[in-house]
Amino acid sequence: MRYYSKKGPILSLIVWALVITLIGTMIFLLFHGLNDSDTLFEFIVIAIACVLIIWLWMNTYYEITNKGLLKVVTGPFHYTSIEIKGIKSITKTRNFISSPALSMDRIEIQYNKWHSIIISPKDKNQFINQLMELNPDINVDDAYTNNEKINVM
Repeated sequence: MRYYSKKGPILSLIVWALVITLIGTMIFLLFHGLNDSDTLFEFIVIAIACVLIIWLWMNTYYEITNKGLLKVVTGPFHYTSIEIKGIKSITKTRNFISSPALSMDRIEIQYNKWHSIIISPKDKNQFINQLMELNPDINVDDAYTNNEKINVM
């Protein structure tokens, strides 16, 4: 099943302010002419950056496959695949570290021995419950309760 990333207000403001600024710059370049190769190159780079940012925003998701994998995809990039049987714990976090999460309402998944990833699924209840169905040994943060159907806002 596919779970899209929750989109928080702070990151929404940052992303859309950046996109609007980039589009404004593109319009400015268009009105002042794309006469030389430098200006045309700048326009193309800005257009590609704008498309990439929107693609990342619209297409960040976490997919639990029937092969027992958690796939993390952000835009055109396949970020990682995690074996669900290797997941050790899920904890609530508000860590601002760079991650495939579009909200500050995040969870950290510890897997294998030393690895972790921070994500922000829109429907945390269903997401964590589905992971626990596939791996009941996952230690879930007390913020989400102990191995029963969780109820997260």
